[in-house]
Amino acid sequence: MMLSNLDSFLTDDVPFVEEISCHRLVPFYLMSSYLYYKKDKSVLSDGDYDMLCKRLYKEWDNVKHPHKHLIDKESLLAGTGYQLKYTNMIMGAAETWYGENE
Repeated sequence: MMLSNLDSFLTDDVPFVEEISCHRLVPFYLMSSYLYYKKDKSVLSDGDYDMLCKRLYKEWDNVKHPHKHLIDKESLLAGTGYQLKYTNMIMGAAETWYGENE
């Protein structure tokens, strides 16, 4: 399932990547990366994923999220989430997110 925008995949009331609170970028990055790299499921276009990485990198110092420590800033700069370690919470949330919008 390839979607052109995060907004297409989520409910209608969720804004585009550039409008999401910087704190919400963390779970979107982690879940999108898990689905892509571990489950071979694309939920964002390459452009949207790149935008997500760039924005999270740019706003890093302002981001407050309990899973922020799982993210490597250099990976954001490179536009990848390949090396991430995922908690059971992240994996479960990603699968639920994907399943609800399939």
